[in-house]
Amino acid sequence: MLLHPYFVFNGEARAAIQFYAQALDLSHSEIKTYGESPVPHDPKHKDWVMHCELIKDGKTFAMLADSPDIKKTENANVQLSINYKDLQAMEIAFAKLSEKGTITLPLAKQFWNATFGTFTDQFGIHWMMNCDHTTP
Repeated sequence: MLLHPYFVFNGEARAAIQFYAQALDLSHSEIKTYGESPVPHDPKHKDWVMHCELIKDGKTFAMLADSPDIKKTENANVQLSINYKDLQAMEIAFAKLSEKGTITLPLAKQFWNATFGTFTDQFGIHWMMNCDHTTP
């Protein structure tokens, strides 16, 4: 069984795809739009994203789409956690993803022998990042 987060936006999916791909060094699948599909839609949404996958090492990382029924909400019940093996890579990703967002816990060494931090990105998605330290 695999779990893939599906980010749904209200007209911001294309910008989010570009942002996440650049910040996390991901590629993405072809961007399928409502205008290319047989699904009934408002003509003003023809260029909105119906489906796209973010990909890391040939595997789906997350999926994204737009929906006119989705409104941006503050939902802290779900937070995405990325665990790194490379501290520098995590620091770079944290800086890029949290840009224009809100850092809720800056990256810092924690009691469980890891560097950890949290933030909400510019699209309202909550993230946690962790990098365990190896014991010499």
